[in-house]
Amino acid sequence: ANAIGFVEDGLDTPFDFGAYDAVVLTTDFSTGSLSTLDLSINTATDDLLSIHSDASIRVRGDRVYVINRLGQDNIIVLDPSDLATPLTQFSTGNGTNPHDIAFASDTKAYVSRYASDHLLIVDPTTGDSLGTVDLSAFADTDGLPEASQLALYGDHLFVACQRLDRDNSFAPTDASIIAVVDITTDQLVDTNGIAMTGKNPISAQQRGDKWIITTVNTFTDLTDGGIEVIDLGARETEGILVDESTIGGNVGGIAMVSDSRGYVVVSDATFANFVKRFDLITKSVSDPLDNLSGGYTPSIGVLENRIYVLDQGSFSDPGSGGIRVFDTDDHTLVAGPLATSLPANAIGFVGGSTGASLASDFDGSGVVDFTDFLLFAGVFGTTNASYDLDGSGGPIDFNDFLVFAGQFGMSR
Repeated sequence: ANAIGFVEDGLDTPFDFGAYDAVVLTTDFSTGSLSTLDLSINTATDDLLSIHSDASIRVRGDRVYVINRLGQDNIIVLDPSDLATPLTQFSTGNGTNPHDIAFASDTKAYVSRYASDHLLIVDPTTGDSLGTVDLSAFADTDGLPEASQLALYGDHLFVACQRLDRDNSFAPTDASIIAVVDITTDQLVDTNGIAMTGKNPISAQQRGDKWIITTVNTFTDLTDGGIEVIDLGARETEGILVDESTIGGNVGGIAMVSDSRGYVVVSDATFANFVKRFDLITKSVSDPLDNLSGGYTPSIGVLENRIYVLDQGSFSDPGSGGIRVFDTDDHTLVAGPLATSLPANAIGFVGGSTGASLASDFDGSGVVDFTDFLLFAGVFGTTNASYDLDGSGGPIDFNDFLVFAGQFGMSR
């Protein structure tokens, strides 16, 4: 249920990029639009749909979700085969500023709302409200918890609460906290949550039972944040595994290429942006990727052995921007800069023109792999519609495992 798609390393058969498209949200910060990128020829089709100038994207199976943030406060649901025609569009509440969506099943999803102290529960097929979860216990003195990123593991939803003081220029407070919700009851597990080591989580990606999060803390200090890992099974933090001093600047967007390796956007003291590879095991960081403008890079995405860098161009030369595609094995520039009508701001991947998906591809990576097995194992014996592969409606059992085993190794 993430915007970023990735496929586990080590497949024996060549990966078919022609079976995938990228959905790209574009903006000049006054207007917004939706484009697609044909990954077989790396060519964009622009302006399929007008969207908010501040929007994010999530992809789940054969659906694309455009989250229109503060000022529009709604979510557009799209079929990849016709991105110009919304299937539905529903409000999250005036002024609530939706940030993320996570799916318990096809008919139940959770929406984090940055300007509300309640998590919204919806039927994503209709937009109908199914209730809320009270997060006010995690609010700081401004009365809001600043709930942002979401992750699901087993029967629990994890909500990253930044806890910034909007009465003090959104400065970090004493701690950022991850609230934990039992999705079988839609109640908080407790009012303590998981206290993060870092503050101000701004980008995250889930890999099985690990949630890898960039925590920037303050933007004025280039050494007070880093890349933190949350163990979702144990419901505890592993701490900051790679700090900003090692990374060389403020951390931003993140994209994982394996369970331990990924890429992060880095901003230096002059606000120039770079993209670097990191390793959570060795705690090492690469030199910056070449052939980037150094300008604002709001997002990156990984699909198999390609990283897509959304480079908006340097301050002195905005025309130097575009989507740049690199090989993750040797960091050679494969394609780009690829132009879109407005600067690219967010990216998600869908499987081919049909948007077909595998029921066992729980993390939306495009292949049924070991990460999906870990997710499946984490819910075995529980009742969870997202993993009910045999459609029995009962607990996840051996019959569901047989369906999963039959799809293991398959890709879209």
